[in-house]
Amino acid sequence: MLCPEPPHEAFYSSSFHLLFLAMQSSVHLALCLPEIVTYIFSFLDCQPETSLKDSGLLACLVVNRLWHDCAMPSVWRRVEFEESKDMTALVHFSKVFSSMAHTSDILSSKDNTSPQSMFTYQRHTLSTPVYYSHLDMYRMSLRHLSLRKIKDKSIDEPLIKMAAHATQLNYLDVYICDYFTNAALVAFLANPTLTYLSLAGCYRIDDDAILQVAMGCPHLEHLDVRACGLISDLSVSAIAMGCPHLRHLNVGRIRERHRVTHNSIDLIAKHTQVTVLGLAGCDIDDACMIQLAHLRGAFLERISINSCYRVTNKTLRAYVEYCPRLSVFEMKECPQVNDWEAVATLVQRKVLLTLCDDQSQACTAWARRKGRCLEVKAPVK
Repeated sequence: MLCPEPPHEAFYSSSFHLLFLAMQSSVHLALCLPEIVTYIFSFLDCQPETSLKDSGLLACLVVNRLWHDCAMPSVWRRVEFEESKDMTALVHFSKVFSSMAHTSDILSSKDNTSPQSMFTYQRHTLSTPVYYSHLDMYRMSLRHLSLRKIKDKSIDEPLIKMAAHATQLNYLDVYICDYFTNAALVAFLANPTLTYLSLAGCYRIDDDAILQVAMGCPHLEHLDVRACGLISDLSVSAIAMGCPHLRHLNVGRIRERHRVTHNSIDLIAKHTQVTVLGLAGCDIDDACMIQLAHLRGAFLERISINSCYRVTNKTLRAYVEYCPRLSVFEMKECPQVNDWEAVATLVQRKVLLTLCDDQSQACTAWARRKGRCLEVKAPVK
C-alpha cells in the first residue's frame, strides 16, 4: 500500500505527517523517512552499466511526493548527450534547466499542464517528468554532464544558458564537439566546483580558456585536453600552479608538438599530485622525463610518451628504477627506445606496454636470441 498524499504542503513538511502516514497505511514508519528511502534508492543507482530505465528510478518518481524527492537527485545527477541526433534534446533540456519560472508563478497558474512538462535527456533516451516547483532541487542535483560527438554549430548557446544554474557540477566531459568554444567552457567556471574536465578533441579550445580553468578550478583533479593543439606551455604551466590536486593530465597531440615542452611539464612534476600523464606527441626529452621520475616516481601509474622522438633508453631505465607502481607505459613510435632488457623487466612486473610494429618485431627477435619468452600486453583502450 502506497503512502497517501498529504492534504497540504506545510502539513507534508511537518514531522506530524510521518505519523499520519504510518497511521493511515500499512507502511512502516521507517519507510516514510526521507533518509531511509534515499538510502534504499541509492542501491538502484550504484551500477554504472545499469540503464536508468532498468534501475527502476524513473518509476519511483511518480509514486508519491516523498519517493519523487528521494529519487530525483539520482535521476538528475548524471546527464549525457551523444552525437548530433541529441541536439534537440540538449536544447530542450537547457530550456527546462535554465527556466526562470518561480514556484509562486506555477502554483497560481490555471494551466493544468504547467507544473509538469516532459523533456528527453540522453542518459538512456528517456522522458522524465519535470516539476518546475522543484527546479532548484533539480539544478542542485546535477553533478555530471557529458556531450560526445555533437557537431552542431550552435552547441554553445544551450550550454551557456545551463551553466549559470549548474552550481554543483563537478564533472564535465566534452568529447570531439567541433564547435564547442571558449565561451561555453568559461561559462561553467563561475562556480569553482569542477574536479573533472575532459575536452578531448575540442580543437577550438585555446590557452585563454585553460588559463581561466587554472584560476577558477582550484580543486581540479582530472584534465584531458588531448588533440587540443592550441593549448601550450602557457596554460599548462598555469594549471600546474593553480591546481595542486591535479592527478590526471593528458596533453597528447598529433600536431603542434612544439607548444608543450619541458617548461610546463617540469612544473607539473613539482607542483601537482600527478599519477597519470599523457604526453604523446609533445616536444619533451630525457631530462624532462627523468626529472618527472625523480619527483613523482613513487606515485606514477600511467605514462604515455608515444611519438616523443627525442626520448631514449635513459628515460626507459629511469622508469624501471624509480616507478614501482607503474602499470601502463606507452612508448609507441619512439625510435630511440630499444632497451629490450628494460622492457622485459617491465613485462615481468606486469606493466602494460604499447609498441609499434617495428618495436614489437625487434623485441620478439631479441627475446628469441636470448631464449626467453616475452609476452608484451597492451592496455585496453
